[in-house]
Amino acid sequence: MKLELGEWTPDLPDLGNPGATEALNVLPSASSYLPLLAVSPITDALTARCRGAMTARDKIGQVYNFAGDETNLYSLSGNTHSDISNGTYGLQASENWEFVKFGETVIAVCIDESPQSITLGGAAFADLAGSPPKARHCAVVSNFVVFANIDDGTARPNRIQWAGINSTTSWTPDADTQADYQDLFSDANYGGGWIMGVAGTGDAATIFQEYSIWRMTYEGSPTIFRFDEVLPGIGTPSKNSITTEGRITHFLGQDGFYQLIDGTQIKPIGKNKVDNYFFNDFDATYPEKVIGASDPNSGIVAWIYPGSGNTNGQPNKIIFYDWINDKWSRAEQIIEWIYAAIGQGYTLEQLDNVSTSIDTLTPSLDSRAWMGGALQLAVYDADNKKGTFGGTAMDATIETGEAQVNENGRAHITGARPLVDGAGTTLTVQIGTRDLQTDSNSFTTAEAVNTETGIAHFRSDARYHRLRINTSGDFTHAKGLEIFSVLTGKR
Repeated sequence: MKLELGEWTPDLPDLGNPGATEALNVLPSASSYLPLLAVSPITDALTARCRGAMTARDKIGQVYNFAGDETNLYSLSGNTHSDISNGTYGLQASENWEFVKFGETVIAVCIDESPQSITLGGAAFADLAGSPPKARHCAVVSNFVVFANIDDGTARPNRIQWAGINSTTSWTPDADTQADYQDLFSDANYGGGWIMGVAGTGDAATIFQEYSIWRMTYEGSPTIFRFDEVLPGIGTPSKNSITTEGRITHFLGQDGFYQLIDGTQIKPIGKNKVDNYFFNDFDATYPEKVIGASDPNSGIVAWIYPGSGNTNGQPNKIIFYDWINDKWSRAEQIIEWIYAAIGQGYTLEQLDNVSTSIDTLTPSLDSRAWMGGALQLAVYDADNKKGTFGGTAMDATIETGEAQVNENGRAHITGARPLVDGAGTTLTVQIGTRDLQTDSNSFTTAEAVNTETGIAHFRSDARYHRLRINTSGDFTHAKGLEIFSVLTGKR
């Protein structure tokens, strides 16, 4: 008998669950689970936890990396951060920086400070000219810089404001420049609530409120932008959960995870799969610390979040979604920020500052982390250092659903062979059993597999069984288990 490691669906009942009841420290794929590499730091540290980061390219392809914390803004060259702040900033605990590139200018906004700007290659940030409002969110839509959830001396959390066409400095509403603003009032719950983010794509953008979603479309004078409320009642409590890759946006909604295509086609991707699991684990005291990022190379979205056992809201869990195969997995690792970054490339001298030995370099020398122009997920870890998922394979645990091997009664399992490819991993197996659905599940001790047969041997007699694979070290694919059993009774 073979038991497949189906997609991770912890929200379904254990008995008869066609998927996996646990998929820890692995990545989902089409028909198996893949190893998840641990975060490997590659830079020095910021002075405090990261509050935002971005990558930009100038017109000749030079890559620039920026990051911010509570008091400073930084540029990154090689493995060294340089403070390029305009004085000292002061962000509230729940606030963070958002960055956007417009032409050769990078703009950084937070609600606690005046918008900051820097020309790519410049020495330091400066106040953005033109008396712009403070803002929590920023985007580029068509040829306009757009701010949202603003403070122009008065807090206006449901206002969108944009500068004049092809300008970063003309913020006074004017028919000639096309600079203007729009307040969003919804008929949905609570008037739509605060604006939580703007995802710009070409001549249109998707605007997320707490309880509504709008479409912002450029039309030119005199309308300039048209605003259509496309999904009243659907929004997000977590401003940093919104992540866009091309036409596809993923976000955490008030009741679960969603995928949004072209700003109008909505799909609940976590329903009957992971939504209940997430909300039972998530520390909702810190909604701003659900932070998402998309990896176009793998088609995977990762959200970090503070789950059970967190310390003062520090994100200690990750939930992964494979949007190509519509599958999930999870991990336990402390990460402060996650985003999609472009590798800037490293010289041999800069690599010497990371490790004195190329042979022991982590990530390995062929990792995308060291390649200029390579797009990858990047993080800032618990030590405030930038890194990538480029370390060694994490110890993983994957469990099958619960099955009644003998549909008429009890069964005695004598052995289980994990179907895991790769010679670089150590495998153990555990069996979980119970006789009644009202009983608690009990797992055996971990049994190593025989080096010749690949079978872990047991003497497990029960009505209901599930199996757990534990891996240590690298592997290629984890697919399931082959079960060896005999029928033992009908009671």
